[in-house]
Amino acid sequence: MLIPALTAQAADKAGAMDGYLPTDGSLKQGAHVRLFYSEEIQEPVKKLNEAMAKLPQDKAEDRATFIKEFSSNLQPSYSAAIWPDRADYDRFIEAWKKTQISPITEVAVGLQKVDDNNWRVLSATVDAQTKKPVPLTISALRYNAEKNEWTSNNGVLKATDYSVPDTSIFGAQTGTEWVLEKKDDLTILRESLRVSRTTDGKFVYVAYSLVERSAVTGGNIAQGDYLLRFPVQTTGANVGTPGQR
Repeated sequence: MLIPALTAQAADKAGAMDGYLPTDGSLKQGAHVRLFYSEEIQEPVKKLNEAMAKLPQDKAEDRATFIKEFSSNLQPSYSAAIWPDRADYDRFIEAWKKTQISPITEVAVGLQKVDDNNWRVLSATVDAQTKKPVPLTISALRYNAEKNEWTSNNGVLKATDYSVPDTSIFGAQTGTEWVLEKKDDLTILRESLRVSRTTDGKFVYVAYSLVERSAVTGGNIAQGDYLLRFPVQTTGANVGTPGQR
């Protein structure tokens, strides 16, 4: 991918964003990544779905726990109610661990100072249709290092600490997540931006999500999300698997 050439300047401190991305106006190469499950998971998932359909009402908490962990990309904990035969659970986990973290599109991202406390995102990726470099949607956001807040067209995203254990399919991570939640009579909106670093020091992740739903019908009005990965100790955006990143 052809990335626009930028002249790097002296790096300034960018609050909670410092150390994750370049702050001198240069761009860091990475990739938009997504998960690809192994074909081996299909049979264990078939058995899982059958068991979930038969789960009694008093085991609703087991179902909720599984859904929460799986949707958060955490290794689901064992439940005898869902997996009466522990071997079925072991086969599910074995297949789950073979999930690939694969690059989809190359990206380049950095921060550039606007004034004393404010920063903007510099970014480039390749448009799927034109094959030309275009900015990511996060380039529309602005960061205030003093307040530790991001501002989008929807309002202000507030910071919270972020951490996941090593049971995460992406590996143990720590960082910061900024979230904006708004609700009125017509719409429900949630927008978030997260930066995190794996505790093994190999990767930086940047995750962005926007979901807007109708408060009347519950249907989606707008939705978009992506996960970016940047190597810290290695060059290029390599395919990784859980436990072997």
